[in-house]
Amino acid sequence: MTDATTESKQLAFVLDIDGCLSREGIPIPSAKAALHRLRSTNTPFVFCTNGGGQLESQRAEKLSKTFDLEVSPDQIILSHTPLREEVVERLKDERVLIVGENCGPVARAYGLAKALEVREFGKRHPSLFPRRREAENPPTLDDDDGPVKAVLFFEDPEDLGEALQVVLDVILTNGDP
Repeated sequence: MTDATTESKQLAFVLDIDGCLSREGIPIPSAKAALHRLRSTNTPFVFCTNGGGQLESQRAEKLSKTFDLEVSPDQIILSHTPLREEVVERLKDERVLIVGENCGPVARAYGLAKALEVREFGKRHPSLFPRRREAENPPTLDDDDGPVKAVLFFEDPEDLGEALQVVLDVILTNGDP
């Protein structure tokens, strides 16, 4: 049993960004002062959000500017941050389908070399979501990379109907629609 007087307890904070510290990128009035107070008292804190679509370093840079405070990428937890290590390591060489607007580049930056967003995959397999008619040149069918081994949800999809249709078709065909 430890003596309560010798046990070290450090207070730390996990702070939700959107709606709690800022709204649409504009700081809530007392948020900036609160963050500066935490920093001045050496109280550890991290930022979290259910948003994504960007790298932790990009979000840290934006928050640094918004709150006039140095924010490290290690202080950022985005919706897809927990996938960076174990999941990426297991799937780095596999074809994966990414759900979330603008999340394909993030997945590839994490090391998922064969990651495709729902929209990218749908363009390569136009029969999966025939409602979408692209005005540009028809894409070349893409069956050379093998079946999709996993579907990863990084963030809310741009078009829920399209995402559901493509994801269900991928799942129901064992990744090879």
